[in-house]
Amino acid sequence: MRRTRLLEAGRGPQYIDGYIEVYDILDQAQGDFPERSIKKRDLEPIWFRQQAVFDRTRITFEQSDMEVTRKICIPQWWDGISSGCVVKVNGGSSQEKVFNAAFVTSKAGFRETELTLINPEMPYEEVEE
Repeated sequence: MRRTRLLEAGRGPQYIDGYIEVYDILDQAQGDFPERSIKKRDLEPIWFRQQAVFDRTRITFEQSDMEVTRKICIPQWWDGISSGCVVKVNGGSSQEKVFNAAFVTSKAGFRETELTLINPEMPYEEVEE
């Protein structure tokens, strides 16, 4: 896979820390036990830049029994990513659920989406439809 960078006017943000593949959550409540599955979106991998997760954020999430796995930035034109999504990082098999997607403008004036990723309560089954 080719490693790409987003460079605007020669001095834009660089998304080179890794890439994500996006999956939609397909929870279907049938009977007493809902089926927890995900389906891969028909998108090219999206390159990201790693953000720092501060101790205060980690403590807040831990008090709610959630573990923040990472916080990443992607270009804002990927606006269809929300808390109804799961991502896999760098082609791996582990799943990370999108907890929050915030649309921000960087100090340099570039529009980005910050994603807060958490461990899902239990893994989703991957389906192909």
